Formats: sequence, structure tokens, C-alpha cells
Amino acid sequence: MSVLSLKNVSHAYLGRTILDGIDLDVACGEIVALVGPSGCGKSTLAHIAAGLTEPKSGRITRTYKRHAMVFQDPALMPWATAAGNIDYGLRLAGMGRAARQEYVMAAAAQVALVPDDMEKFPIELSGGMRQRVAIARALAVKPEFIFFDEPFTALDVALRRRMQNLVMDICIDGRLSGLFITHDLYEAARVAHRIAVLDTRGNGVLGMRTMAGTPAQRSDAAIFDWVQTALEQDTAFRHIHDVDERQLA
Repeated sequence: MSVLSLKNVSHAYLGRTILDGIDLDVACGEIVALVGPSGCGKSTLAHIAAGLTEPKSGRITRTYKRHAMVFQDPALMPWATAAGNIDYGLRLAGMGRAARQEYVMAAAAQVALVPDDMEKFPIELSGGMRQRVAIARALAVKPEFIFFDEPFTALDVALRRRMQNLVMDICIDGRLSGLFITHDLYEAARVAHRIAVLDTRGNGVLGMRTMAGTPAQRSDAAIFDWVQTALEQDTAFRHIHDVDERQLA
């Protein structure tokens, strides 16, 4: 059963069509990675799916109760501690102080933040720790679905891998569903159950590839072999590393 369904979704910016005829479904408990060349509209599609941007046409159906979003930039409030940043969405929802504290500490524990971390301000945290706070902020509201918009692009390789492991652990343990936007096919092959390939100019989904097994069970060797085969033999991935600078302008 789909918890998120996009049917014939299109979008235009300043009169120029950037997405057209997009169909995409995410099942309960599934992570779908969306890949494609830079500038093809991946993030725009995620924002439409999350309700942050109105599509020009099409239908979006969400059957989950609550979602959250993790961005490439953690977007933490510099004047608030880690605890204060995680608490932000709960305060907006009008939750009482005692309940908020319980939710904040539970979310922090999920991303391996310790009590000492909670009193630090963003400037005192490393890039990885700031991203952990951003993920905890998303988890604090107890979502059933999470949108990941290229959340680890700015991190180094080792830190990116730890963050990927964190996402897999959270989604498996919490039985969350998610849409994971990335330009890195290796990352997609690590974290996702299925990989959707967006057309170079956003003219539909070129293909949907189902990965063998569950994300946490795949070996590095199996991931490497799958990615190499996909890039060499699967026409859906032919233009995945193309960059259209005009689209990015």
C-alpha cells in the first residue's frame, strides 16, 4: 500500500517547465531514493511531495499522518542550543514543556546525541553533529514519513557513511517510510529499497530499480558491483552524472 503517491505531477518556474508527467509511489516502510543529473528537478519534486511547493498540475496523495524533512543545510537556529533546536517543532505544535523534554531526549538518543551535546550551540558542533541535531529535530515530532533532500552532500566520505547508517537504523527500527534525494548512486544503493531515476529534464521517471535485500544487509562489494553494472549496462543511468549549468542557474 502506498503512503505517498504522485500522479502526473508537473511544475514550471518563470514559464519554463522543469517537471512534467511525474508518477512516483512510496510504500509503507519503504525508502525510495530519487536520483538523476544535477538540475533535473529532484529537490523540487521532493518539495512538491512534501507540500512545500504547489505543483502546476497533477495529484499528490499522502496517507500517513505526519511527515518531516531533513535538508542539505541543517538550518539550525544559531541562538538556540541543540536541545532548543530539536524542541522547535514541538513548541510550534503547542506541546507542554514536560512532554516536549521527553520527546526531545528520545529523539536525541535515536541519533546518539548525549546530554552534554544538548547544551551546545550550533557553532560548537561539528558538521556531522549539526546534521544529527537536524535529524533529531525531524524525529522529535514522531513522523511516519521523512523527506531527505540531499542531506549529506556537504559531509566527508567517512561522516557521510555514518549518517547513512544512522538513516538506515532509524527507518528500520521506526518502520518509517521515506523519499531520499541524492546525486550519489552509491548512497542510493546503500540506503534505499528502490531507486527511481528522473529524466534529464524532469520529463518523467525513466525507470524504477528494486534493490536486492534490505539496505542494512547489503555488503559494500555487492553495492559496488550493482552500481558499476548500472552505470555500464542500464540505459536509465546513462545521463545520471550530467550537469546542465543552465538548469542550475
